[in-house]
Amino acid sequence: NGINLDNFQICEAESIRAKYGLGDRHIILGVASIWMEEKGWDDFMQMAPLLRDDEVIVLVGVTEEQKKMLPANVIGISRTENVHQLAELYSAAVAFVNPTWQDNYPTVNLEAIACGTPVVTYQTGGSVEAVTEDTGFVVRQGDVDGLLKAFRTIVHRGKTYYEKRCRAYALAHFRKEDRYQDYLDLYNRLIK
Repeated sequence: NGINLDNFQICEAESIRAKYGLGDRHIILGVASIWMEEKGWDDFMQMAPLLRDDEVIVLVGVTEEQKKMLPANVIGISRTENVHQLAELYSAAVAFVNPTWQDNYPTVNLEAIACGTPVVTYQTGGSVEAVTEDTGFVVRQGDVDGLLKAFRTIVHRGKTYYEKRCRAYALAHFRKEDRYQDYLDLYNRLIK
C-alpha cells in the first residue's frame, strides 16, 4: 500500500499541542475510524492509570459516548478537521501506539512513520510489517506494560533519533506512485 507523502510528512506541532492543551507532555497517539476492543480500546484504558504526569494518551476517532468514559489523562478527539491536522498530531506524538488485535496492513502505521513518528504495535498480522529497528517496536499481544516500556524507550532515546529514519523509510517504501507502479508492473507481467 502507498500513501500521499506530501500530505503525511513531518510538520510543526506547537499549534496542535496548544489546540488540545497538551503542553509539553509526551504524547502516545492512537487513531482508529471506530474504537472497539479489537482495535485496542481496552488496552489504552488499561494503560491510562500507568501513565506518569508528563505522559498523555490522545485518541482520534472516539465517539461522544466514549469521550464520557475517558480518564483525565486520555484526550479524545472525534475526528480531525483535515488531513494536515492529522499529520500535525502524528508529528506531535512521541510514538504512535497501535494495540490492534487483528489487522492486515494498517495505513495509520504508514502515516505515522511518514510523519517521523515511530510505531509501537502488537505482534498482530500485518501491523508489524512496516516496523523495523528504525521505525518502532513490536510487543506481544496483550502486553500493555510492553507497549508502555517501548514508548518510554523512545522518550529516553529521543524522538529526533527516529524522525529522519522514519521519514527515509517512508520515502523508500510508502510512496503511493511507486506502489501503484508495482501493481501495474505485476499486471503487465501476468498478461504477457
